[in-house]
Amino acid sequence: MSEEIDETKRENRGIVVTVVSWVTAIMLSLALLTMLFWQPRIAKSMQAYYDPALESELPDYEQVVANANMPVFEHGSEAEAITRDQKLFTDGELEFRTEPIQHTVVSGDSIWALSETYGVSIPSILYANYDVLQDKADNLLVGQVITIPPVDGIYHTWRSRDTLSSVASRYGASINDILLFIGNNLDLSNPVIEPGTQVMVPGGERELVPISYAAVVRDPEGRLVSGWNGPGACLLDSIGLFGSGSFIWPSAVHYLTGNDFGPGHNGIDIGAGLGSALFAADSGTVVYAGWMEGGYGNFVVIDHGNGYTTLYEHLDTISVQCGENVFQGSVIGSAGTTGNSTGPHLHFEIRYANGPVNPWQYLP
Repeated sequence: MSEEIDETKRENRGIVVTVVSWVTAIMLSLALLTMLFWQPRIAKSMQAYYDPALESELPDYEQVVANANMPVFEHGSEAEAITRDQKLFTDGELEFRTEPIQHTVVSGDSIWALSETYGVSIPSILYANYDVLQDKADNLLVGQVITIPPVDGIYHTWRSRDTLSSVASRYGASINDILLFIGNNLDLSNPVIEPGTQVMVPGGERELVPISYAAVVRDPEGRLVSGWNGPGACLLDSIGLFGSGSFIWPSAVHYLTGNDFGPGHNGIDIGAGLGSALFAADSGTVVYAGWMEGGYGNFVVIDHGNGYTTLYEHLDTISVQCGENVFQGSVIGSAGTTGNSTGPHLHFEIRYANGPVNPWQYLP
């Protein structure tokens, strides 16, 4: 009985294997037939991308319906999004000049502002205008016509004994700096320069030497007369009040208008308005109070007895006298625009051992 059952199972397994084999064979045959049927169509469709003559047989994609259609493209439309401006020129937007500009000074001008406006260094402007400014930025006056050089450097008036090598060496430049500057109009094969010709030395430098009107003056008995020579000086036997060495702002305004501490400018121009009160930056003795030539205008100097002096220029009115002792914060006058000035402000200096120091290192 058990043998008959085993035989029946073997027959059933054989039938199952036979059926699975036939089904597999049929499916493979169908797959092969399908590939043979569609392969030419696929090849012909791909050919249409390379053969314009067959483009008419491509599907009409505008009639294709998808579950999520993309927006219709419109040429020239703008999306509401962050955009980036296309800037083709990132350098060289400042106008290249080969000739100087003659600038007429107007109210509010300063050497610092002109330097920024024209893209030329402060020393270069001072070099080009020594006959007018004498290397001092505060000598700028409304109505003056000053020369703005085309590039950083120095103009040199050619002399008969000059050579390219000697001029370049004198100003710390190179011969090529002079030869290759277009504005000099030199023949590179034969650079002959006639005496009296104004030649630009790009990158050239010299020492700035501003004229100072300070002078230590003594009377016949040897007493100090303030150290400044002018109508505001006085006889001084000694300094009566000593400073702390710590300074306060000499104005209620704590920002600049015009020139900063730097080349040709030994102080800072504080934006004090016309008639506003000015204060002693530290305690000391007034050693000059009055008019001062050289562009200072109404001028006050305080000696603090510890090596420091402070200078206050262009005042409208003066409230102290030479020889008077003042405390830190005492009113010494009011701001103005006297002397060489293009608008109301206070030119303020701090000096140590009679040499200018940077006020920013001392003011709170």
